[in-house]
Amino acid sequence: MISTHVYEKIEEPEVIAACKELLKSCEPISDSDRDRIERAIEVAYEAHKGMMRKAGGPYILHPIEVAQIVATEVGLGSTSVICALLHDVVEDTDLTLEDLQREFGAKVADIVDGLTKIKVYNKSWVVQKAENFKKILFALGKDVRVILIKLADRLHNMRTMDAMLPKKQELIASETLFLYTPIAHRLGLYTIKSELEDLSIKYTQREIYKEIAGKLSETKRSREKFIREFIEPVKKKLEDGGVGEFEIYGRPKHIFSILNKMRNKGVTFEEIYDLFAIRIVIDADDQEGKALCWKAYSIVTDLYRPNPLRLRDWISNPKSNGYESLHTTVMGPGGRWVEVQIRTKIMNEIAEKGVAAHWKYKGGRADGQFDDWLQKVREYLQNPQGTAVDLLHDFRHNLYVNNIYVFTPKGDVRTLPSGATILDFAFDIHTDLGCTCIGAKIDGKLYPISYRLKSGDQIEIITSKKQKPSEDWLNNTVTSKARTKIRQVLKSEKRNIAEMGKEMLERKLRGLKVPMTNNIIDELAHYYKFHDRLEFLYQISQKKFDLSQLKKLNIVGDKIVENKENKPTTINVEDLNIPTKEVDEVDINIFEGFADQVDYTIANCCRPVAGDEVFGFITVGKGIRIHRKSCPNSEDLTTRYPYRIVNIKWTKATKNVLFLTHIRISGVDDIGLVNKLTSIISNELKINMRSISLDARDGIFEGNIEVYMHDNQELKLLTKKLKQVEGIHKIERLS
Repeated sequence: MISTHVYEKIEEPEVIAACKELLKSCEPISDSDRDRIERAIEVAYEAHKGMMRKAGGPYILHPIEVAQIVATEVGLGSTSVICALLHDVVEDTDLTLEDLQREFGAKVADIVDGLTKIKVYNKSWVVQKAENFKKILFALGKDVRVILIKLADRLHNMRTMDAMLPKKQELIASETLFLYTPIAHRLGLYTIKSELEDLSIKYTQREIYKEIAGKLSETKRSREKFIREFIEPVKKKLEDGGVGEFEIYGRPKHIFSILNKMRNKGVTFEEIYDLFAIRIVIDADDQEGKALCWKAYSIVTDLYRPNPLRLRDWISNPKSNGYESLHTTVMGPGGRWVEVQIRTKIMNEIAEKGVAAHWKYKGGRADGQFDDWLQKVREYLQNPQGTAVDLLHDFRHNLYVNNIYVFTPKGDVRTLPSGATILDFAFDIHTDLGCTCIGAKIDGKLYPISYRLKSGDQIEIITSKKQKPSEDWLNNTVTSKARTKIRQVLKSEKRNIAEMGKEMLERKLRGLKVPMTNNIIDELAHYYKFHDRLEFLYQISQKKFDLSQLKKLNIVGDKIVENKENKPTTINVEDLNIPTKEVDEVDINIFEGFADQVDYTIANCCRPVAGDEVFGFITVGKGIRIHRKSCPNSEDLTTRYPYRIVNIKWTKATKNVLFLTHIRISGVDDIGLVNKLTSIISNELKINMRSISLDARDGIFEGNIEVYMHDNQELKLLTKKLKQVEGIHKIERLS
């Protein structure tokens, strides 16, 4: 129960109930820890008093719910719960870090500091986000609890977004998919990762989310019946087989996972067989548990025939984030493939709660591979090069990758991320070796610096004193260490070239009778939308910036006084011009204050048609490019350039417009197949076909069809009709 003195200060019944639930979740807990949590509740309540959330209700409910997630779903202790309760007080109230340090100690103050956003003035939205995430990364290098609490904060925000405007929802959801779900994956928090993914597509791809959720609901009863039939004989055999205490149950796949399967395999919802997985959780300690997992595997595969290509042994070789489990796919009743996951109770908790569970079960420390990864993060942060945005993208790139193991000429093993090149290996050995690398010998053969290494390669680096890094090298490296060192060298060279630009700018300003100061350079760089002073001076030296523009400015002291007539516009939609269009003129209703009629192109990366959920991306000089919200590039564009995203709505005027669409088709070859396909397309549906090409081999055919469609409903009808042709196995829409 909450202490009386805390209870008396809380006015709202729902807040009291939430506090009681939080304290209950923290049990068992010492009296001193309970007192500290109660004091944190009191401090947070007083600090946020009178503040309300957009979703409704007192603001204090947010930090309490975040603390609840930290305690139950992440599995952290009392210090983290206190930090979660206080995570917004420094940012949003009059309390300071010094206040928190006096009241709760230095550790709590340090973690809250890592969670407190910094104010970044005169910067774009994406730079502000990147700078704040950079701060979190530095805190992560000291204490991983910072990022774990941040994930809990993001999860609660995602759960309570319904009250926000649609554009804000999409922005936050895209950022979540782009950054926070990969982090949850890397930390082994699969339950949180999966929920964040599902909530993200709920707001970014609303129609497909509703469609899959509806079909899951419709098929729930039949799935549950199948699971019971599958489990019953397995359960009996396990009970008789001496594996001890265990649980066995069916676990439905998440909507995001199902959507990925549909797209990657080009199938419909109905064609996905593994909408769920069977999980066997054995109550046994670490060593005995591994043997019992293999015993359970033997029992399952005696009952149901396994697919030998689908065995995944992450018990002998755990994933880099500590995940341990046996996965197999077996042929269940009615000829349906079923995935079975077998693990111990401890493995299951580690799979659900990741690094936090590792600390609990591994004697207060994370697993070795996670420690190695964290050490690399610390090394990278000691001397980061490039902008905060560069750091963010480099960090994100290394979140999902697996490792490879390669050897030096002397036989020393080096661990690198999958996709690493000869350049990555050279920089991993030594900076000078990387900077002078021109290639390598592997098994006696010469390979270029861009060659992607494989596990087991033994590499001898070849160097030249004439060699030096170039911008292209960033395309041939994946490790943060290599990219940091390359940027460091390039920045040094860029700085030398920028000195010429500085001299050119000084001469121009002297002619305008404006004194040359660092403040005026920064002011001009910001005014003309450059990232920083260095980039501005570099572009001047390369003659990519016209200094004559400065004549139009009204400069007073070291400040630019705004002149509306001469103010530079980043992009004026009405002035955009495209020489050619891939479709005829069409009315596109564009919100956010833009004109109703604008130049546009259809993005080649996803090729939307009328009726698809789409967004517009403002390009420089090439109008608005229209992408599907399911486009593989949508997360990157929405997160990096939110200020260039506009909402798009198809109007009725599109009914007379034809969109070029690509379809891939495959199946069993038959006489007259082309006739049947063209008859449906051209004669029955009256669809204009641009091309058809089929390639048959050994009785199987694959082919591509290009057609002009009015909208996605016509495309769905065409797909349905073609599937009725005997022998057609698969139809998918291509980007």
